[in-house]
Amino acid sequence: MEALVTDTLIALDAPQQFLNNKLVVILPANNPAVLEKLEDLAKPGIKLVLAAEEVPVGKYARQALDNMSGQFGSHFKDKVLANVVSNEDNVKQVVAKVQLGEADAGIVYTSDAVAAPELKTIEIPVDLNVIAKYPIAPLIKSENTDLAKAFIAYVLSTDGQAVLQKWGFAPPQ
Repeated sequence: MEALVTDTLIALDAPQQFLNNKLVVILPANNPAVLEKLEDLAKPGIKLVLAAEEVPVGKYARQALDNMSGQFGSHFKDKVLANVVSNEDNVKQVVAKVQLGEADAGIVYTSDAVAAPELKTIEIPVDLNVIAKYPIAPLIKSENTDLAKAFIAYVLSTDGQAVLQKWGFAPPQ
């Protein structure tokens, strides 16, 4: 969105936050590693899958691990990262590895966990979590400005927000 503002493709005051997405730990349905709490991610031998550091969810996961280190001890992040068996190109691949039983856990967006209801989850408390915030705005030179504005109005409406919440997204704050 910042690039669109910089290139004056959208008005400076146009972007509005339309949803949030928080992180959650996902586990296979049978939970073979018997993970029950966030601290368990630091147990030796756990197979953890993350998205690569260049991928937003991978960056956010590592930031959340930094936050957790403040609560679970200064070496928590290092212990957890020692358990990473792969760094995936995208969040869908993290989900797939956990679904296939190739990993004991992964860290993904809540919306990705909702889309895979067979997986178990461990919530990450808000004070330790990293919240992805999503903006929306119409293009200045859109051929369908009225339609774009109507779509944005729907997304921001009670009905639009209900659809997004059904799929694990949180309303803007």
